[in-house]
Amino acid sequence: MDVNAPIALIGAGYRDRDRALDDFTSVWSTRHDGDFHHTSVAVLNKDCAGGLNVDRHNSTAKHLEWGGALLGSALVVLAPAAGVELLAGVGWSGAGAMIGHFRQHTDPEELARIGGLLHVGSAALVVVVVNRSARDVTPWLARAHERGSVDLTWGDLEEELSADFAHPLSDRILVGS
Repeated sequence: MDVNAPIALIGAGYRDRDRALDDFTSVWSTRHDGDFHHTSVAVLNKDCAGGLNVDRHNSTAKHLEWGGALLGSALVVLAPAAGVELLAGVGWSGAGAMIGHFRQHTDPEELARIGGLLHVGSAALVVVVVNRSARDVTPWLARAHERGSVDLTWGDLEEELSADFAHPLSDRILVGS
């Protein structure tokens, strides 16, 4: 992957689930437009205790070893319980590297702001795209009550993933190191 390839992490809050599902469909339908890229998107619903749970998700990267981590890691950064829920289902491979990459290459205050707006309504949408900037994607979130995004580059993520594969996060958690 080109070290200068853009990655956009986008979060949006919705007044109701139907609006979030409509924007999920809008984003997902554009996954083949333009240059090769990966698109990962999840709809989150708020439970009765105010926590966010993954309602549905999809990713063009799911066939890759780190494919589940693209969306799961973004969720861990923005909505930790939902991220762990997703990663438990799709696998932890590459999650440590991607979580670290998101945290090191974005403004923590902006990540906190985006995470907060996911709780504004009754549903939320999280989108991660590779080879597109947030300004290219946010127009497809037309039904959102609020939106926020961060842009970063692929950078040294290949090396970070290689190191993570050598010492997976799940192994470090299980052995307590």
